[in-house]
Amino acid sequence: MRLHWFSIFLLLTASLVLVHYLPFWKDVEFGDETTYLGSGLSFSIPFKGGAQWGPLYAAWYAFWHFFIPNSLDLYYFNWALLSVLAGITVFLFVRSLGVSLAASTWIAVLFLFSDQNVPLNPKISIAPFCLILGVLALIHLRTWSNSRRFLVISLAGLLCAYCRPEFYISFLLALIIAVFWVWKEKGILQPTLMGWAGVFVILAIGLHLLFGNPLFTGDDNRSTVAFQQHFVVNYSAWMNQPEPSTIEAQLQLFHKVLGEDVHTLTDAVKMQPKWAIKHISTNIIHTVTANLTNVVSIFYQILFRGWYSPWRMAVVAGIVLVFLFLIDYKTTARNFRRKPVDWWGLVALITLLIPTLIATVLIYPRTHYLIFHLVLVLWVIAFVLNRLSFREIKAMQTFSAAFLALLVLSIFVTIRLPEYHRKAPTPTADNVRFITQLNPKARLRVLERDWYRVYLKKDSDWIHVEEYTDGDFAKFVRDKNINFILMTQDMQSYFGKDSGFVSFLNQYKSEGFVKLPTNSEGAYLFIKQSLL
Repeated sequence: MRLHWFSIFLLLTASLVLVHYLPFWKDVEFGDETTYLGSGLSFSIPFKGGAQWGPLYAAWYAFWHFFIPNSLDLYYFNWALLSVLAGITVFLFVRSLGVSLAASTWIAVLFLFSDQNVPLNPKISIAPFCLILGVLALIHLRTWSNSRRFLVISLAGLLCAYCRPEFYISFLLALIIAVFWVWKEKGILQPTLMGWAGVFVILAIGLHLLFGNPLFTGDDNRSTVAFQQHFVVNYSAWMNQPEPSTIEAQLQLFHKVLGEDVHTLTDAVKMQPKWAIKHISTNIIHTVTANLTNVVSIFYQILFRGWYSPWRMAVVAGIVLVFLFLIDYKTTARNFRRKPVDWWGLVALITLLIPTLIATVLIYPRTHYLIFHLVLVLWVIAFVLNRLSFREIKAMQTFSAAFLALLVLSIFVTIRLPEYHRKAPTPTADNVRFITQLNPKARLRVLERDWYRVYLKKDSDWIHVEEYTDGDFAKFVRDKNINFILMTQDMQSYFGKDSGFVSFLNQYKSEGFVKLPTNSEGAYLFIKQSLL
């Protein structure tokens, strides 16, 4: 029991070390995550974002928004909370598979500080990752029948689908398997099972009524565009050329290569099979190599990062040799042959992972999908560790103590990681802090190409920079009644060579604007004087 409390203490300490300094080194990242944040800040039923844009994740943001009114603080809180929950659920999952307390804690701590956790963007992937690990740990720890287990897995798949729509496949597959086991166990008339089925049906119907079907309704163009964009990523690599910088340019190149009639992977298989096969085979290779890289990163580079390579290799080699010497190979071999395996538990795991396995092969092995593959990696590690047997020698207690010491050392080594414990520039967050301190007297009409509008008032209007085409920037601002222009480094680069904008720089005062610096890297804000 004391060891359990010691493990909890280590996990909490490592988690605190990981996230307590987060806003001082981690900058705000725009993209899908900002969209989900915006949906959470303006969450309502019916959900305006559509079933395919993470309504449950938006509801999660909306819930915490009750307690954290400041949108920037909410962004960082969610990032920190999910990062910590990910480490805790990794620990619970590995522990539920029978891995020793020390090894489970060590694995969880290493994952906490890995590139698969805090740096992962968009953060939405960590939410279903935690849910999957938590549910798998639950079905391993409870002595439920397979019908009940797969009802729980199916419900988990449905909940994940309202974060990432492809998990609806897991919901359907697990439901089919659950029905099979209900029939096989002849348990449909059992009162407890009927109760479980009733709760399942109520939740499933309720979610569908609230948000719709996440896979077969809404914006079905999302997966199509994803395939097109990532085919272009692969094509650019094959041709050793830079990737197009805008979505429009990506889609133009896609159709130039595959033809105007090709839109989906199915179209490509029918009309351009050579390119389709090349795309899929490339993704398979990248998926395997990326997963291997992630494993090495978590279980090797994290622990010994910052050491000189020769010393690191020598230390690792010494640990491996001692570890290999202590193994009782005869007993271990017997354990591999005789120790039972929860194969249906593995089926449940794979059922939940199938959508991400398909997505990495057919679309692209994106980082926020590869995180789910780690669940299978952890299962394999647990499978091996549970079958290892060690020699009964007097030094075993010393070795166990040394192992725990290495665990503690791993925390202090990770504490040395500079990106977690040294203030770094956060220009985007600084911009957000500046603009959210303003109290404009009227409705904002914002010209931008980023996502700062999410952090502004809900009733702000957004004018995208691509609407400007006529070359007279001042006239464009007047015609669109723009009163708020945040000139980030990106915006300055975008308009830097435009003569109309250069003229506006010389006359902005006559147009009623004032210029305010917003961060230390040269960003500034044009805002109408009348708003201040």
